[in-house]
Amino acid sequence: MLSIREGRLRVCGIPREVDADVIDVLGLAVDEGSGQLIVTLVHGTETVLNGLSRRAVREVAASYHSELDERRHLAALLSKAEEQGEAASLWWSRVRDVMDRLRWADQDTIAALADSRPDVAVWLAADSDPRLSGLPKGKREDQRAAVDACCTTDLSRWAAQRNEAFLEWEKNDLADFFRKVEKSPLTEEQTRATVCFDNRVRVIAAAGSGKTSTMVARAGYAIRRGIAQPTEILALAFNKKAAGELSERLVSRLGDDGASVASSTFHAFGLRVVGEATGRKPSVPDDITNGNGIGRLAAIVDGLRDRDPAFRRDWDLFRLVFGRQLPDLGDEDEPETWDRNKGINGFGTLAGEVVKSQEEVMIANWLFLNGVRYEYERPYAHDVADAHHRQYQPDFYYPDIDVWHEHWALGSDGNPPPNFDGYAESVAWRRQTHTRYSTRLIETTSATIRDGSGFEHLEQELRRHGIQLEEDPYREAVGEPPITEPAMMTLMRSFMAHAKGNRLTPDVLTQRASRTLRARLFTRLYGVILAEWDRQLRAAGQIDFEDMLNLATDHVESGRWMSPYRLVMVDEMQDTSSARAALVRALMKTPGNYLYAVGDDWQSINRFAGSDLSVMTRFDNWFGTASTIWLDRTFRSPQSLCDVAGGFVMKNPNQISKNVRSSAPEADETVCAVSVRERSHYGSAVRQHLTTLDSELTEPATVLLLGRYSRSKDDVTSALEARYANLTIEFNTVHASKGKEADYVVVLGLERNGFPSIVEDDALLQLAMAAPDSYPHAEERRLFYVALTRAKRSALLVTRAGRESAFLLELVGDRVVKIRSATGDDITPVVCPKCKKHTMRERKGRYGRFFGCTGYPTCKGTMKLADS
Repeated sequence: MLSIREGRLRVCGIPREVDADVIDVLGLAVDEGSGQLIVTLVHGTETVLNGLSRRAVREVAASYHSELDERRHLAALLSKAEEQGEAASLWWSRVRDVMDRLRWADQDTIAALADSRPDVAVWLAADSDPRLSGLPKGKREDQRAAVDACCTTDLSRWAAQRNEAFLEWEKNDLADFFRKVEKSPLTEEQTRATVCFDNRVRVIAAAGSGKTSTMVARAGYAIRRGIAQPTEILALAFNKKAAGELSERLVSRLGDDGASVASSTFHAFGLRVVGEATGRKPSVPDDITNGNGIGRLAAIVDGLRDRDPAFRRDWDLFRLVFGRQLPDLGDEDEPETWDRNKGINGFGTLAGEVVKSQEEVMIANWLFLNGVRYEYERPYAHDVADAHHRQYQPDFYYPDIDVWHEHWALGSDGNPPPNFDGYAESVAWRRQTHTRYSTRLIETTSATIRDGSGFEHLEQELRRHGIQLEEDPYREAVGEPPITEPAMMTLMRSFMAHAKGNRLTPDVLTQRASRTLRARLFTRLYGVILAEWDRQLRAAGQIDFEDMLNLATDHVESGRWMSPYRLVMVDEMQDTSSARAALVRALMKTPGNYLYAVGDDWQSINRFAGSDLSVMTRFDNWFGTASTIWLDRTFRSPQSLCDVAGGFVMKNPNQISKNVRSSAPEADETVCAVSVRERSHYGSAVRQHLTTLDSELTEPATVLLLGRYSRSKDDVTSALEARYANLTIEFNTVHASKGKEADYVVVLGLERNGFPSIVEDDALLQLAMAAPDSYPHAEERRLFYVALTRAKRSALLVTRAGRESAFLLELVGDRVVKIRSATGDDITPVVCPKCKKHTMRERKGRYGRFFGCTGYPTCKGTMKLADS
């Protein structure tokens, strides 16, 4: 009479029998009193079944509702399966469209496909569940291939394989273009860099690898393939000279199309954006545009010193006491001065004596600034020499109050550095000595001098013992201050460029500078200078370069200025500042745009102007996932020179690793050094080298004389003024030589504290940078790499005996450079195997002759004569 099985209701009732899917039953009315069941179907017909027991009626109702819930659930799953199958078909159709497109499968397209990959779990379940057979078989088979593709397609792998095939296609199809777009046919690497049209491409180009050729080819290829119209291409360069050269190259190689490409400096482009967005082009003062604002900064500082006593005190305190950064506790900078009378190799003070550490320089200069009479290492008042101790000489003595002062190399935990063997015992012995003889002792430590509390303690103790401090920054000094006024202006302006580029307020910088007194003092000065700098610009209706770029970025990001550019190319990306990078990032926010950034992190040398190496080394963090292409074949320097320069710069683990391969002819001893006794002998040594070169040449050649600073030119005037049959000679600073090349290079001033400079890499700049590079002399190391790689044949390094640069000694220690005298004799020193910073000198000891480190007592490295 009635059954409910497998989702169907079967009833033999009045006036008809019912055999229907439970989901087609509109209603089931039950009268338990009469035992009557009324079944109503969706189309309105009714069937009545009489004579059911109450239990049977309840069971029928429960079964019906259970089956109905199940059928509804299966129907929903079936609908979802159909929906997923259709989505899979649509997705797979889009993938095939990308596959069939005759262009590079870019990362944004692949990422969009990956993000839109549909879920097909229900479809797969329906396909294997006999209860869900309602999906038509033909439709199911049509969708199966798409569903399988959703499950199995590795989009990244597929795109890589497809792009390789596309590259081969383009190399054949556009062979004539790649052969003629530049004067020389593009190399395999350059062709790949041209065709790889990912949305973000970082090209790491070794020195002399032809990076500009790829920019020209990139623009021409984009135009030829319809990726961008000439007016939709923007090429940005670091300075006006580079922008002009790139523009000329585009026009000469691409004709009218190249002339329509916008080639600009960041400065000019930012001004254009702000002007078009606001209707008023901002004014950046000429002294900031052309001179980085150093003169303006100097005038502001002079005015503040005249008007603000607190500022004058802070400025002079920093300049005279805190001007030079301290090495890490346990390390020490290269000694600068030799005191022949005392036999001390160390550092000069304002008073003119030589002390053994930079921290002692700070204390001595602070005492000098405040008019405190002192004696350095005066023999102790009592004879305490014994079999284990020589006569005691405390660090400082104050004759006006008969007080001694020891400065201990102790950290905040009260312990000396791990490499200071026996130091703790020495400290204990000296303290006991003062206790034994009841002499008064003031103590400071490395930790307290660095955090500032040591100077407060010293002032309190001196006053307690009766000394009145008389601060006078104009007191006549015999020695030199730790930092010159020009160097301090450069440091402050560089700091400002980084801070503004990263939009760091003085309050934020003050928080970052909390650890050391030097940093706190500097950021306090910066806050006062910044306020006056900005006030003067506002009063004149002007703006500086960093704020202008930030403003341009804001206009692009807000949509007040709509970019017409689909392809943005950036030259010398390694020298891009945070402000420049932010502007480029804003230009790339429009979907479907392309960024092509060319540079070499090994040649990032403009941190003083605000450049941020992380823009290149952490490119993905700035701009999103990118493809990286290496142009590691150079056409300039011989392989042996590339190996020396590359190995040197790669000592810094923060540099991007690459293996530079040379196509240039090899030569003998491509890097060597000459040593002279005095700096005044530079000119004669260089002139002799050039004369030898000239005599060996049969055709014209070029020579670059490179100095760390422009003043180095004075050392080689005679060599520059001399006349040679085959040589054309030019002098440049290393910075100015960037982008140049010559057959022969001479690098001057490879002396201690000259190259590397101890000012340019000041750690204070790290306070204002997003991702600072803390590797010692990182910028100077890259600058030296640039100097070496200007050479097409060989490079000569000029040094002074006994004053060899740490960089030169590193190359000597690596056995890649020899040092010769001006007469050609091999005088390569032995580098200390322990510190690797100093040379070994023959000495006589208790057990005979041996080699000892010239860095003694900081370094106690020794060698047997036979080992040398």
